[in-house]
This record gives sequence, C-alpha cells and structure tokens, in this order.
Amino acid sequence: MIKKLCALLLMAALLLSSLPLASAAVLERGSRGERVLALKQRMYELGYFTSEKFSEEYNGTTADRVRQLQEKNGLKKTGKVDDALWELIFSDYCVAADGTAAATAAPTPEPTPAPEATEAPAAEAVEAAEAAEARDVHAPHPVPGAPERDEKGFLTEDTEFVVKDMENGFWAYLSDTLQVVIYRKQDEQQKVIWFEGDIRTAEGERMKPIASDRNKWMYPQAIARAHKAVLAISDDFHNFRQYNKLVVGTVIRNGEIISSKTKRAGATGYPKLENMAYFPDGTLKCYDTRAYTAQEYLDMGATDVLAFGPILVTDGQLGENMRETEAEAKKRAYYHFHEPRMALGMVEPGHYLVLDVCGRSSDKQSAIPGVSKNFSKGVYLDWLALKMRELGATEAINLDGGYTVSLCFLGESLNIRPTMSRKTKTILSFGVSDLCIQD
Repeated sequence: MIKKLCALLLMAALLLSSLPLASAAVLERGSRGERVLALKQRMYELGYFTSEKFSEEYNGTTADRVRQLQEKNGLKKTGKVDDALWELIFSDYCVAADGTAAATAAPTPEPTPAPEATEAPAAEAVEAAEAAEARDVHAPHPVPGAPERDEKGFLTEDTEFVVKDMENGFWAYLSDTLQVVIYRKQDEQQKVIWFEGDIRTAEGERMKPIASDRNKWMYPQAIARAHKAVLAISDDFHNFRQYNKLVVGTVIRNGEIISSKTKRAGATGYPKLENMAYFPDGTLKCYDTRAYTAQEYLDMGATDVLAFGPILVTDGQLGENMRETEAEAKKRAYYHFHEPRMALGMVEPGHYLVLDVCGRSSDKQSAIPGVSKNFSKGVYLDWLALKMRELGATEAINLDGGYTVSLCFLGESLNIRPTMSRKTKTILSFGVSDLCIQD
C-alpha cells in the first residue's frame, strides 16, 4: 500500500505541476483521482481517518470527514474542499481531530475569528535566558567513555566513537572531524519533551542537503539511511509547497536555485518564508523574506538557502516577531499554539544547534521511542526562540513543524515512530558513516 501510495503521489505531483492551483477543481462527492488520495492521507495524519486503506473516490464518508474538519476549524460545513481549505488542511495550523494544532484559518467564505493569543515571553523567562548566556557554550560536551579528544572536542585519531542510550536520552557521535551530541529532555509539569542537538564540524565537514532516490516521496529515516547520514533533520519542506503550487519562497540547494518566488514585503500568513543562508565558511545567517533574491544569495556565495520562519534569533537577539507585545501577538495568533517544532541555529561557524520539540504525542501511533510517559503537547514559538538563545544561538530559524519534524541519528528515528513522519523529498544532514543503519 505504501509503495502504491508513493507512486500515486508522484503521479499527482507530475500531473499538478502543469496546473496552477487556482484552476484546481473543487473536490466533492463524486471526485476521483490522486488529489483525493493525497487529501485522505493528510486527513489520516490529522486523525480524521483511522485507516490508511484509501480509495480514489470522494464518497459520502469522505464528505462527512471533511465536514468534521470544517467544524473543528470553525468553518462552514460544506463537505467540499476548495483551494483555501486545501491550503489550510496541508498547513501546520489546521486543527486536528483531537483538537490540537489550532491556529487562525486561511481566508475562507466564512473566516474563523482569531483565537486568543497568549502573552509575549514573560520577563523572568527572558532573564533566565540572558543569565544562561554566561555559561561557556563553546566548551565541548562531555561524552562518557570517549577516546582521547583534542581541546575542541574532536577525536585525536581517525576513528569513530558512538553512544546510544535510549533509556537515559543521550546520543553521541565523535570523529576527528565531527561531533554530534544529543540530549532528550522532559518537563513533566509543562508536559513537554524535546531534543537538544549540538553539532560541531572541523574543516572539510559541512551541513549537507540530501534528497530521496529519483525524487520520490519517502520517509525521512529512509533518506537518511540511503545517504548513511550521522545526523539528519527535517528541513523547510519546500517540496510540499512546490507540489501544491503554493508560494515556495527563495530556496537554494547545493548551489542550485530551486525557487526564486517569495512573498511580497509585509505579507502576512504562515510561514513568513524568511530565509536562512548557509555559506562556505560555515556561517548560517537569517534574512528577511525579501532581503535578497536567489541570484543575489548565490553572488554572495551562499550554497544553500532555507525558506520558512519566523526568525527566532539573529545577531544574538530575539527575532523581531519574538519580541512583540501582547497586542501585536494577537495579530499573529498562530505563533502562540502548542505544536511540534524544529529549529536550526548557529553558535558560530562550524558550531550548530538543533532543537526538536515533540508534540501531538497523545496519539499512541506517534509515541516517542524510549519514553514511558510520552505525552508532549508541543510549544509556542517564543519558547523555541528563548531556548535557542539559552543554548547560545546567535542565529536561529523555525523550520516546518507538525508531523514534518524528524530527527534521525545514524539511521534511527529519535523523536517519533518513523512511519508517522510525513514523507518528503529532501532533508538536512551532518556527516557520513558506515555505522548508519541500513535498510
């Protein structure tokens, strides 16, 4: 079934690539085809279907489930899927069947009132983050049992050392050119589970975008294994926006322009499609949506540009939208809902941070491996920003969240059951090792 679905999704991508989204027909009872399959797969992820045994027919059951989704999201219950509803369903702020992942809906014939936003970061939380900056974030993390390491924490010999401690939530990979240390942390009172990853590269090691075989939709873990990645994380999920004929943003991979079309200056909506550029010297730098064109990024030397956002930290300070007042926050209500999150940041060139926050884990299907009390409700974006700055990030951006979030260490998914992650075509990776689990 999975192979068949992948093939059908690929056929759908080829079919839809020749049609603008605005001309896509409304899906309703009697509709058939690959778009119906894609819709049902996404609604299964959101909990509106309980089985993946889908047909290509938009039947009465499909219409009923769509009406349930519309009701959960405060929309008129038409049982039909137009362009606006399609975009909402595939966004990270569509309300799932269990009531999670709520945020302001995309414009519809009957707009949803904006949900009440929470306050901006509390003063004491900001003070705590500022106090944490005093610690030495540049010191290598201790790794029990590791061979001799140099002053920067790399192994002194050309070998590899690995720690996998699922029970205690600690993973490490050391070589003479790469350090990856991951901690799983839990706040039972706040009902949050998250992973903090610290990555350090020596000369010759770089963050590398990797892609699925023959441009197929695949689970992130499968892509990571195919490339023998030491660490692999989900990215900006730009291939989803391409597939659905949405504004992709300014995107570059391995020196090649993937998309040069982005949102207009001052545009609202989520994601903002702000950028993080990666340069040959190992620098990661955040930029506003229209700071530079794709060609200008290439002329500046950028090899890769991610498009999502919002910017969490830049120049060592909280991003503009992370410093907003309560009144301003109400205009951006979708920033203030508990969600699974993924953030990528930099302390300095060659020293990077990954922050993966679990969410929606009340669903037994997405239980966090190795955690008995695995309920995690996710976090607000300002929590993500404060945590990134606490860890020492000078630059950090929010990447695509929800079920897109994936964290794989040597081919093993740490944050979610592998088949619960969304299939994708591209992810980000650090390092290559024959120690990576192979399919």
